[in-house]
Amino acid sequence: MELARLYPAWVTGVVLSPQTGVSTAAPLEVLTTLRGSLLHGGWLSDLWGTDYPGQTRRVQLSWLIWSYPRGVRTLLFTSLKTPRIPSGVYLFPSAVWFEREVWEMLGVTFEGHPDLRRLLTDYGFNGYPLRKDFPVGGHLEVRFSERNKRVVSRGVNFTQEFRTFDFTSPWEN
Repeated sequence: MELARLYPAWVTGVVLSPQTGVSTAAPLEVLTTLRGSLLHGGWLSDLWGTDYPGQTRRVQLSWLIWSYPRGVRTLLFTSLKTPRIPSGVYLFPSAVWFEREVWEMLGVTFEGHPDLRRLLTDYGFNGYPLRKDFPVGGHLEVRFSERNKRVVSRGVNFTQEFRTFDFTSPWEN
């Protein structure tokens, strides 16, 4: 791949398939290069994060860059030791929404982002729902109270005595 040959200090690995995967320790520099001359104006079609709680570099970010004129997709990924990374909004304006979602769901702060605020959860929400250590039932139960005629919330508390499972199948003898 051209990036590995031109910038060996930035690119730590390349995987060739229908789309090219590039592992890097300097994602903003590679994004700048992809936005520029190599892909002739590629655009960011997706950005997502993945949580790996047992590793020292817990969060992996992945950018999918599409170059329509050349018909090339490039998957750029990097692993973060700390949940802070410079924003790519000024390179790819479509990153505004993607970065807001990754910030809200995984807790990765994009430095220099013009508008980091919640998209999918309430403003008083605590925690990061896509992290593997987030409880499946969440921290709060929210429901509408007919008696109070408003939305009420209370803490979730599951006890083991109510967790009984019947493993027998009604369709088997």
